[in-house]
Amino acid sequence: MTYEYFLTRLEQMVMERLREGETVKKVRVLKNNDVWLDGFSYCVEGHREHPTVYVNGYYREEMMETELEAAADLVLKTLRECRLFSGQSIEQIMDFEQMKERIFCRLISREKNAQLLEKVPWLPWLDLAIVFHFQIPEDVVERATALIYTAHMEYWGVTCEELCRAAAKNMAGLSVFLEPMETFLGEAGFDPLSSGMYILSNPGREYGAAVIVDPKVQRMCFQELGENYYVIPSSVHELLLLPESLSTGRDDLDRLIGEVNESCVSPEEYLSGHAYYYSAETGEIKER
Repeated sequence: MTYEYFLTRLEQMVMERLREGETVKKVRVLKNNDVWLDGFSYCVEGHREHPTVYVNGYYREEMMETELEAAADLVLKTLRECRLFSGQSIEQIMDFEQMKERIFCRLISREKNAQLLEKVPWLPWLDLAIVFHFQIPEDVVERATALIYTAHMEYWGVTCEELCRAAAKNMAGLSVFLEPMETFLGEAGFDPLSSGMYILSNPGREYGAAVIVDPKVQRMCFQELGENYYVIPSSVHELLLLPESLSTGRDDLDRLIGEVNESCVSPEEYLSGHAYYYSAETGEIKER
């Protein structure tokens, strides 16, 4: 079964299962690193929101028709179970004063997001890009975020600088997850190997690489490691820090990063293909 057939047949099956007052539309959405996802957007008569379920992960070349039917049932079940926005929640999302404490940063690849960066407010950071997201109110969806597009900014009537100030304030209020890799692996039930590396992220481990943009966090990491260090971009969710004295050189690190990106990091979670370096003397992180 080709992916094109899967998508067309799944759409047919979903449409056949709709109830009165329900509308479903097939959508294609641009995500991080120019990754496009196919999905179905759902609307119920009398409600303004349009939850979406992405279906790329359902596809298998050897799928049978019965599996497609089960996928169609699951897609609709998921869409129907999405919490519907209350009027109060919609008003909150549309009001910048109510949302500004929910705005945070993401750090993404600038090179791989040329199309996305045309649609969102962003700031350069080294060869990467800082973009912004907001936390969706918990009474709508628990632990969910939404990328902030230029359309959001224009509706709120705010500038990129105002978004940046709100995000910087909120990021500064977050605790930082910084832990030796051995400790983390041991607590996760794995046999820890001594590497000298540290894991850096936020407590939720979601888009946690962005914590490194704060100079105070950079300095804190230096104090914890006790020396200058390399920043290894594990993914958009976390970074690895390696004390300079334990490194065999930037070329080796870059080669390792390339291999890990190729074999272990999903296209949407890729951050960068090379290491960065923090120097306490300059108080800065540099690309080279």
